[in-house]
Amino acid sequence: RKLILDEKSNFKNLTDLFLYIAARNENFHNILKKYHKKRVILIDRFTDSTIAYQHYGMGINKKLIINLNKLVLRNIKPTFTFLNIVSMKNLKLRINKRKKNRYDRFNHNFYNKVQKGYIKLSKNKKKYMIIDSNENILKNKIKILKKINFLLSI
Repeated sequence: RKLILDEKSNFKNLTDLFLYIAARNENFHNILKKYHKKRVILIDRFTDSTIAYQHYGMGINKKLIINLNKLVLRNIKPTFTFLNIVSMKNLKLRINKRKKNRYDRFNHNFYNKVQKGYIKLSKNKKKYMIIDSNENILKNKIKILKKINFLLSI
């Protein structure tokens, strides 16, 4: 991940995809396979992120991404996804406050396509909760914790 995000890196789109899939393969063998159905596993970004960024953002074939994820993950899929959306204005403010990475060089249109892709992936799926990251952090934290508590009680 450090290599992928390094501001000096300048990978081609397919190289970017293959590096993320390779990292996911390592996570599968070191964490997911070992703890799947035994523990709660929280993952910052997963298969939908790859589809949103590499397909909707970069234009890589969606079926290729899906097939590579299936190859690596076999039948493991997320039980639930929190989708954090943010306005482009707030995204820009947040990017300006942090240490820059390679993705921060991408233009406004790229992030707009990525977010629309995420929203498209979440449509008509009960296993998603959209969190408006423009709202108060504490308010969102309460929403997320409430949902997690409910999911753990099932």
